[in-house]
Amino acid sequence: MPAFNSKSRPRRLLSLLILAVGLLGLNGPGLAREELQQVGEWMAHYYEHPDPGKLPAWVKDAAAAGAFDKPSARFPLMIFISRLIQDNPERGLPWCRELSALPSAHKAYLGWAFRNAGSPVQEECIGKILGLDEADRQKVLGARLHDPLARNPEHPGDLDMLWATFMATGAELPVERIIGVLGLPDPERGAPDSVRILLLKGAARWSLSANIRQHRRVAEIAEARRTQASGQLRQTLDEILAETGNPP
Repeated sequence: MPAFNSKSRPRRLLSLLILAVGLLGLNGPGLAREELQQVGEWMAHYYEHPDPGKLPAWVKDAAAAGAFDKPSARFPLMIFISRLIQDNPERGLPWCRELSALPSAHKAYLGWAFRNAGSPVQEECIGKILGLDEADRQKVLGARLHDPLARNPEHPGDLDMLWATFMATGAELPVERIIGVLGLPDPERGAPDSVRILLLKGAARWSLSANIRQHRRVAEIAEARRTQASGQLRQTLDEILAETGNPP
């Protein structure tokens, strides 16, 4: 189980748009494109139609599609799963049992999700039910935890985790954090950290625009923030909303 690392490049940004068309780039044996699309759409629209009972079947389908084999998809999915475990503590034990037949590497990622969620059954799940060997169990226990909302995003991969949190909850705060990136001042050319900031702002603008087109909820949050914003942030939000058919 690799260390948790959210520093992915913009081209790997997961976003609601990519999920909505079916976890693009994944090639799941035995899964038709329509099934892949359903896997992506269930996650992307979960906050609109929450149905936690379907999580185990969805995790199995996502695993079959290769989602856990791609770091750019793996980490946002782990955050999404972790949030659903956190919000449904009474389902933790049956979920862990039902998913114990996943491949060994995938079970390690699931174990991390239980630990990251602070699940009351994490010890039993990681220690017994998943049947992890000692090496994998120690990797799960040693991997750092991650709360996407604990700090402002610093890398494009942090945006992935915020979108995954939004998908699970429909909450404003993850989107507000992404919008906040657009208000960062443009760095001077050649200044330290200038490339990182430009990549982060470009990824934030692209993903916000894409998700405004796909989700009215995201558009509403952006419109509300625009009314309170000023300066560069207000101008950028005006441009994005106009481009996406939501003019002020």
